[in-house]
Amino acid sequence: MLFADGGSVTATDFLYGVVLVYATTVEGGYATPSFSEDITVVRAASEEAARRMAEALGREAEVEYGNAFGERVAWRFLGVAALQLLQVDDLEVGATLLSQSFDSLERYRDLFEIGELPEG
Repeated sequence: MLFADGGSVTATDFLYGVVLVYATTVEGGYATPSFSEDITVVRAASEEAARRMAEALGREAEVEYGNAFGERVAWRFLGVAALQLLQVDDLEVGATLLSQSFDSLERYRDLFEIGELPEG
């Protein structure tokens, strides 16, 4: 299998989980930019090759289009937030793709309707 960067997959490649971060903006400046992250799997021979592949995927996903109000919407790749060698040979249902540690639950407060956050 060949990839956009000219590389190919071999039997010695490893699976990596990567977090790709994007920003979405709407022209006119009245809407606050929004951000998203995609957790994606890539297969590569090294961490460096996995990062290059992840960055290429992120750039390829960038898009601009006109919304229903005639405004330009831009979805831009910001970068690779995390890259981790997956401890699996093949993907199966229930396999953990990516595990990250963090010091604050603040970013999850609204998502999980967390009241008072535990001290950390």
